[in-house]
Amino acid sequence: MSNDKEAGADKKSSATLPDDIAGEVDLFVKQIDSLAEMLPLSTLAMDEAAEASGRQFAEFIDEECTKIEQGTEKKLYNIDPGQYSHLMRLLRRIQKTELAQELVPRGLFVSLVSQFDAYLGRILRQLFKIKPEILTASANTLTFAQLVEFGTIENAREYIIDKEIESILRKSHSEQFDWLENKLGLPLRTNLPAWTLFIEITERRNLFVHTNGLVSHQYLEVCERHKCAVPSDVAPGKSLSITGEYFRAAYDCLFEIGIKLAQVLWRKVEPGKMASADASLNRVCYELLVEGRYRLARVLLDFGTETLKKHSSEESRLLLVVNRAQAYKWTGEDEKSRAILDAEDWSATSLKFKFACAVLRDDHAVALQLMSQIGTDGEMNKHYYREWPLFKEIRKSREFAAKFEEIFLEPYTAIIVNE
Repeated sequence: MSNDKEAGADKKSSATLPDDIAGEVDLFVKQIDSLAEMLPLSTLAMDEAAEASGRQFAEFIDEECTKIEQGTEKKLYNIDPGQYSHLMRLLRRIQKTELAQELVPRGLFVSLVSQFDAYLGRILRQLFKIKPEILTASANTLTFAQLVEFGTIENAREYIIDKEIESILRKSHSEQFDWLENKLGLPLRTNLPAWTLFIEITERRNLFVHTNGLVSHQYLEVCERHKCAVPSDVAPGKSLSITGEYFRAAYDCLFEIGIKLAQVLWRKVEPGKMASADASLNRVCYELLVEGRYRLARVLLDFGTETLKKHSSEESRLLLVVNRAQAYKWTGEDEKSRAILDAEDWSATSLKFKFACAVLRDDHAVALQLMSQIGTDGEMNKHYYREWPLFKEIRKSREFAAKFEEIFLEPYTAIIVNE
């Protein structure tokens, strides 16, 4: 469940530089989403290429070579000398496709972690802009000559910020969180089960960048220090790979930590913008529900309602509660969904919240009555009825479609596409 402003908000192009934390969050989500969507597509393309190269090799052997019958386990063939170079090209193509199947997921994984690092750098820049006093203890200083060269205090300030961010990003990921916790007095890793996976992910990324994926003593030492789960057969010199399942777990982990980190830091340094922080979190979770990524939505909505205690308004908080209830419902936990709803007093809330509760409780008769009462007064519009995952089950009923047509004087299935 979202609100009018969120549902109609224009999406910023990834080429547009964000000017606030909300923009940084939106850009981060788009960037890692794009990488996550590329892995299955590239895997499919590589599998097809591998199949094609194997088929071409088999056809060449059948058509151009003669098998030599010998009492040996090896298959021996006669080949025309003029075809030998072509045979080698076919073999190299097979080898290249096999190597690509290993390297492309690895490259996308490295890019995934790199996007998180870039996002952290941009969040730090926003923090320095909002709370410049953080820089007062910076070890980066300027000589008088450098100040003169920069020309303005603003240029000098940007230089100091750049150097400070560069210094922080050179640290390990654990040390980066140490720095943030010390500077802002925040316990960022409390009740964060994803932390150990996050450390393993970032350390595995280092292996791919520096050791071609071979396990190092440092990887094992860091993982042991942070109690990270690693494969049971991991040992120095063993090569690690990236499976589709591992990549998805890494994506979920970086997504979760990236959003939680922004929310906690944002609310700490800019408490006057809590409405924007609430809207950003609700927007991110709403998009996850639309995309059917309910497990990740649950994690963030548990955080948004249980961990975060302060919200800009009761409506903002209840939007998160409703979205949390439906995230549990769509993962088959109806009892938990109802418990979340029952923990609130909905009697004094607006019709849209009563309507949402009736839908989530599968009380369709009451939901349709409330739908009539809401009408076209603006609290609910045609777009919401068609897109919100809240209505994924009730919208299958004839009664819902008939009620929609009665209210909006058009068939539920009719849409306008701008060409």
